[in-house]
Parts: sequence; C-alpha cells; structure tokens
Amino acid sequence: MIGKEFIGRESESVVFKIRLEEVRRFAEAVGILFDGDAVPVTYVGTLLQGNIPGFELTKPGMIHGEQKISYQRPLLVGDSLTYKRAIKDVYERTSKLGKMLFVVIETTGYDMAGELLFSSSSTIISPVKGDANEESV
Repeated sequence: MIGKEFIGRESESVVFKIRLEEVRRFAEAVGILFDGDAVPVTYVGTLLQGNIPGFELTKPGMIHGEQKISYQRPLLVGDSLTYKRAIKDVYERTSKLGKMLFVVIETTGYDMAGELLFSSSSTIISPVKGDANEESV
C-alpha cells in the first residue's frame, strides 16, 4: 500500500526526443488535427517512462482523475528534453463506493539547457484494499 511516506519520491531523469510519427499516432488516437509541427498539449500525458521506486502505476480499479498542464512554451516535433516524475501528494477520501486513495504525480520537463518547458500534475485514484474487495495501489 502506498502512503504519505511516498511523497517526494522521484523517478530518474529521462532523456526524450519528440518524434513525428509518435506525435502523429497520438493525435490520430485522440482525434486531434495534427499540423506536423506543434505537439498537442495533452501529449505530455504519454511521458510515463520515469519509474518511481516502489510505485506501480497500473493496478486493477485505478482511474485517471484529473490532469493539469502548464507550458512555458509549446513543444515542437524534434525537441529534445529531459523529464522527471515525482509523487507530490497521497491522501484518502471516502465515497459512496468506499475508501479511495488519491495519488498526485507531477511531471516536469526541461530543455537540454535546463530551462523549464512544462509541468504536469495528474491525479490517480484507486480503491483501497480490503474495502469492498478492491485492490490497493
């Protein structure tokens, strides 16, 4: 079970180059018109290669609850960047479905000169184990 002790855990830095074909497939999959240069704003949600020690992203019953993205400038096909993922918050709430665990993960991306390009915050929601026979994170 993931708890507050996971707050602050980070992935390793990942070096990433934005490739035309990957962006084209993403845009097609989500139904966005792609102009061949500017990367769709939600593309950073696909940057999941940075593994956070002890945290497994996909578990039965998990859902994606919210995502916020802020950019310093638009991302372009061909950009090279580094990004890191970190757990920013962990908390529980009780709903009519039982106890739910909320994990807030922040992804920050930088250009190769170290300038901030974007920051993204995603909230992952999971049922708590032992509550209505659900799995936990």
